[in-house]
Amino acid sequence: MNIWIDICHTPQYNFYRNLIETAAKNGHTVYLTVLDRGRTPKIIKTELAGKSNITIDVIGKHRMNKISAVWEANVVRIIQLLHWAKQRHIDLVFSNCMAAMIIGKLLGIPRYSFDDDPDTIDFYPKKWCSIESNYCLYDDPKTASKGGSVKVMKCLKEWSYLCPRVFKADEKALEPYGVTAKDYIFVREVSVGTVNYAGQQSGAVLDIVADIPNDKKVLLSLEEKDRRHLYPKDWILLQEPIQDIHSLIYYSLALVSSGDSMAREAAMLGVPAYYLGVRHYMPANKAAHTVAKLQNRQSMPFGEWINSLLRDRQQAELLQSETRERIDKEFIDINGYMLNIIDKVEAELKNN
Repeated sequence: MNIWIDICHTPQYNFYRNLIETAAKNGHTVYLTVLDRGRTPKIIKTELAGKSNITIDVIGKHRMNKISAVWEANVVRIIQLLHWAKQRHIDLVFSNCMAAMIIGKLLGIPRYSFDDDPDTIDFYPKKWCSIESNYCLYDDPKTASKGGSVKVMKCLKEWSYLCPRVFKADEKALEPYGVTAKDYIFVREVSVGTVNYAGQQSGAVLDIVADIPNDKKVLLSLEEKDRRHLYPKDWILLQEPIQDIHSLIYYSLALVSSGDSMAREAAMLGVPAYYLGVRHYMPANKAAHTVAKLQNRQSMPFGEWINSLLRDRQQAELLQSETRERIDKEFIDINGYMLNIIDKVEAELKNN
C-alpha cells in the first residue's frame, strides 16, 4: 500500500517517525512530502537516510516570516502538492496540515489528520476534508463538542515518539558536550516569525538569563543562530541536526523554552519544564500542565520554579520515572491507533 505523509515542521516529523519506520518495515511504500522550513528537511533526510520503502520530496517554502507562512507555505504549496499527488498512486494520507487533507478529498483518497492545536486557521478545512480530524489533547470537551470528523485522543502528540515503548534514552549522547546527567539545563529559543508565535516578543530567554544558576552548564538550542552573541558566552550552542536531542533533554536537570513544542516534550520525558511563551491558552499546553506539571509565567514565577528544582540526581531520576509511568497509564497508544488505520484501509482495499 502507498502511504503519503505530509510534514510541515520538525515536531510533526517526530510525531509520525515511528509510524513511518514501522509502515516501511511492514512493506508499505511511504511517500514523505516535506515543507522547506528551517532545518526540517535536513533533519528528516539525515535520520531516514538509507531506509527502504521511504521516498522524500521537499515541496514548498517557509521563510520564517508571516507573509511566507500564509502565501508560500500554504496557498502556493497546495497547488504544488496537488500536481505532485496526481502523478502518484496514493492509498492513504496522514498529515497535521490542511493541504494534504484538501488534496486527499479532491482525489478521493482516505485521509486522516492529527494535530494538537484546535485554534489554528486550518481547523475547519481539516474538519471538512478529513475522514477523521484527530486532536491529541488528552481531555478537551470544547474541541470534542465540534462534532463531525473531530475526535479528541487521550494523549499528547509528543507521546508517539517519547513513550517508554519507543524512546530509550542513551547517556552517551551527553559525551560530545562534556555535561553530566541531571547537572545541566537545556534552553530553547525559537524564532517568532511564524503564524504560531504571532504576538510573542523575540528573545524571551534573554529575560531570565540572570536567574539561571551559575553552577550549571547550559545547552542552548537557538533557532536564529545569528543572535548567538546576545546569549552568555559559556552556554554551549547546539548545531542541528542534533544527534539524539531527546536524550539530551531527558538527562537535563530542567528545560526552559520560549517555544511550547519542546517544553511539552520535556514534560513528557518527566523533566521539569518551563514555557516562556504566550500560548498558555492552548489546550495541549494545559494538558501538559495537568498531566506532567509543565509550568509557565501564569502558573508559577520563573524564579520560584528554578529554585524548586531537585539538585540530587537520584531523587530527580526517581521523580522522572514516576512521572513517565503515570503518563503511560493515562495515555492511549497513539502509534497503535494509527497503525490500526493502515490495517483498516488495507483491508478495505482488498475487499474492494
